[in-house]
Formats: sequence, structure tokens, C-alpha cells
Amino acid sequence: MIYVNVCIPTSGLVRAEHALSVANFGLTFMQQPVFPDETQKIIFRHLQSSCISYGRERLVSDALADGATHILFIDDDIAFDPDVPYRLLRRERPLVVGNYKIRFEGMPFAALTPDLTGRIATTAQSPPLEECGACGFGMALIARTVFETLPQPWFPQQWHPDEKTYTTEDFPFFQSAREHGFIPMIDHEASRHLVHIGSYRYRWNDPRDT
Repeated sequence: MIYVNVCIPTSGLVRAEHALSVANFGLTFMQQPVFPDETQKIIFRHLQSSCISYGRERLVSDALADGATHILFIDDDIAFDPDVPYRLLRRERPLVVGNYKIRFEGMPFAALTPDLTGRIATTAQSPPLEECGACGFGMALIARTVFETLPQPWFPQQWHPDEKTYTTEDFPFFQSAREHGFIPMIDHEASRHLVHIGSYRYRWNDPRDT
């Protein structure tokens, strides 16, 4: 059985396109199987907090206690086609993510290379799947076994003394996952159907990049 817990941490500002995307996906999931003859169930979890690390920890803990097989993080500024989560689920990988532009003008894609020294762009030539070192949680499918294996806290923010700043909560998670044998993969096919909503609607093939 596939039991997807869609987890949406938010500070309270949910974009309209995101809400519509989530609604359309939920309706699709109730009618269309991920795999033939496989039973499936879905629930949507939402937690409002000024601390995103707390929100993620709490949402995942509640999902695991409820028997989730998969946690699907969808951030409140991501819009997507309803088939995107299907693409991630059909990869049958423990940790697969969508890649997207950081939502400020001139910024790169969210995904980091395996050695963490550069960024990975999603282009028309990108392979269906590509290993990454880390990525944002805007669209991230994580199997239950990952959280059962990794120690808590799953989403700490780490201090970088050289740069005198904190990491985001995603970077330590992906580091820990790799240390425990879970290799994060970008689904570039799914990534082409994401929109990161900011002051501009950032797509993978932004015409301003040409």
C-alpha cells in the first residue's frame, strides 16, 4: 500500500497557484492509481509556524505515527502539474526531488552537485534522473525508511563559523541522508512541470536566461 502524507510547512502565506495545484493533485490521486492493483491513500498535513525546522520535524513525526509510507514535502510557493508526484513515486527511490529556480532574480537552481561545489540546472538536455548533493524541499518525496534510519533532529540549522551564518534546514538533512546510504536524486522530468512563485514566476526554462 502507498500512503502518501503531503506535508506543507508554512509561515501562513500560501500562494493561490500552490493551493490549486494541491487540490488538483488530491482529486487526481483519488481517481488515478500510481501503480496498477496497488492500493493507495493520501492525507494533507499543514503546520503554521515561524520556524520551518520545527514545522518539518512535527509534520514528519505525525506522518510516521500515522503509518505513512511516503512523506511528500510541497512548499507553499510551489505550483505543479498533478502528475508531478506520480512521476516521483514511480521512480521507486527512497529520496527523489524536483529542481527549481531559487525565487529571486538572477539566482541559480536549488540543487547542488554531489561534491557541493556547484549548482545543477534543469535543462532540455538533462537526463531523467541525476544524483545531487542537496536540494530544496519545494517538491521532495522521501520514503519512510529514510526517517526511520536517520537520527533526529532531521532538519537542524547548522552554524557556519567561516561565513558567520546558518545553513537552511535542507542542507543538513541531505548530508545526513547521504552518510546513511540514501543518495538524493533529481527528477528532471518532474522538475520541468514546477513553478517557483516569487515576484516573478520562475520556470526551469526561463526565457530571460537565453
